[in-house]
Amino acid sequence: MKIKFILLFFICIIMQVSAQDARQILDKASAAYNKAGGMHAVFTVNIEEVKQKVTHSQDGEAYLKGNKFKINVPDGITWFDGKTQWVYAKGGDEVNVSNPTGDELAGVSPSVLLSIYKTGYKLNYKGEKKEGGKTVLVVDLIPVKIKEYSKMTVALDKATYLFTSVSLYGTSGVNNYLKIRKLQSGMNLPDATFIFNKKEYPNVDIIDLR
Repeated sequence: MKIKFILLFFICIIMQVSAQDARQILDKASAAYNKAGGMHAVFTVNIEEVKQKVTHSQDGEAYLKGNKFKINVPDGITWFDGKTQWVYAKGGDEVNVSNPTGDELAGVSPSVLLSIYKTGYKLNYKGEKKEGGKTVLVVDLIPVKIKEYSKMTVALDKATYLFTSVSLYGTSGVNNYLKIRKLQSGMNLPDATFIFNKKEYPNVDIIDLR
């Protein structure tokens, strides 16, 4: 009985150290992102449908600045100015406008991801590994309450503390794996970059879902 108690004690210590390390890593990542200024990222997203055993792959690019972003993929474009989001399906005749929640933005916005971890998540530092020739630090974020995903795993470049990949494990059996293939920081991006411009899409109807 005493042996079991001692083992449990050391397991608890290990878990606490792991959580502490994970929080420190994400704190450094948050500081690094805030200092990076405007950013341009080229990425690949793999969408895995577990039950069907099917995986879809999609390339894209993103412009990021603070809590703002613009994401361009073959299917469409998303703009977010820090409050309002515009989603346009390429070739379509409408753009949907909404005010998304933090959870809805967590998989695509580093700024949101680097703030939501502070409450409502169990953090677990998984250690270092090699990813694309870089040494990365791997952290799991497990939501305390039930969400659309059961776990989020992020990898950060050990040299810069900037993201290299994000994995979302969905509770519905659909997993998303985003891998950044190229990243440029320190760019001067005007705020207009992150706002839908009606003049560029004169024949598109605006559907306000707010």
